[in-house]
Amino acid sequence: MISEVFILTPEPPDRPGGVERFVSTFMSLAQEHGYNVRVFHRENCAPARWKSPCPSNKVAWFLAGLLQGYYIGKAAQQGLHPAVQLVLSNSTIGWFPLGDKVKQVHFYHGTYRGQAEAIRPFITQRGYLKLKWWDSMVLERWSGKGKQVLCNSDQTREEVRKFFRIHGTTIWYPLDTKHFCPIDRAKCRQELGLAENRPVGLFVGSTHPQKGFTIISFLIRSFPQIQWVLALRGATATDRDLNEKDFRLFQNASYEQLPLLYNAADFSLCPSRYEPFGYVVAEALACGIPVIATPGGASRLFLGSPPLNQFLIKDPDDREAFVNAVSEILSDPEGYRQVVLKTVRPHLEELMAPENWWRRFCMTVGLNEG
Repeated sequence: MISEVFILTPEPPDRPGGVERFVSTFMSLAQEHGYNVRVFHRENCAPARWKSPCPSNKVAWFLAGLLQGYYIGKAAQQGLHPAVQLVLSNSTIGWFPLGDKVKQVHFYHGTYRGQAEAIRPFITQRGYLKLKWWDSMVLERWSGKGKQVLCNSDQTREEVRKFFRIHGTTIWYPLDTKHFCPIDRAKCRQELGLAENRPVGLFVGSTHPQKGFTIISFLIRSFPQIQWVLALRGATATDRDLNEKDFRLFQNASYEQLPLLYNAADFSLCPSRYEPFGYVVAEALACGIPVIATPGGASRLFLGSPPLNQFLIKDPDDREAFVNAVSEILSDPEGYRQVVLKTVRPHLEELMAPENWWRRFCMTVGLNEG
């Protein structure tokens, strides 16, 4: 019988999002190394009424996370067989007891408590309390209790230790460094319809308050000489002071488009208020593009040393610091690109290149590499 891995996660892996990207990449790696992979999530496990309850129904909205975890865990329990080598749970899914006959690992991708504190001014009191106490201190903490725990960054590991008193191991994320790699800038700009003789600034993300879009709007107004490229997921820009002439919009850019967008840019921005890891930081750096970012899992790791540490902005509301960082990169964009390629990309490949990551993951959890 072929060895199998079970993955327990809130959302289907084909949905957009960091957790879903990780699950999708992990599935591919496990399958490449000879494992069957079965993913349990709310869409294929929970009854229809609990898949996506209306937020206006407060009781159902509150109970949904708990019941989704129950139905996902129950389905996994019923599917267990001797060839299952690992159950990898994620986020708020994983508290359902599966017994001690199978190896169980929980992966933290951040904490809802950390997120709640970071975006407190932008959400309701009820939403804040739900994120902090129910989603985080009950469901997230419960899901990792008594298991081997892995984290996507040192930042997440410290939050898990501080909030839950659970000790974990930082394993980072896998990233396809052959997909996200340096490409000729002129060809990328030509393919995207961008001018070759003007600097390009890039933001990949959303207009959600957590992602710091107000800083992006401010910088667009402050640097009209820059060709601004926004690769937005979900809702489009809503700033009344911006119009379509101020930027080029790539709505819901595909995975295939992302390397073109990064390589066309002189710099990328990640001004998030809360970023447990930050795929967009790692992706840009893997392409050799300097990144201006607030502290997060990836930015703390890769932008911690001179001269790139001047692009790690401590305060997400410090407009002057962002302006100074943009101006500094524009003074020598190719020079900073070479710094990234020579000092950051080798480190990133060592930690995140898929084969390197898979080898380290298997050693950490005691799984046969296949």
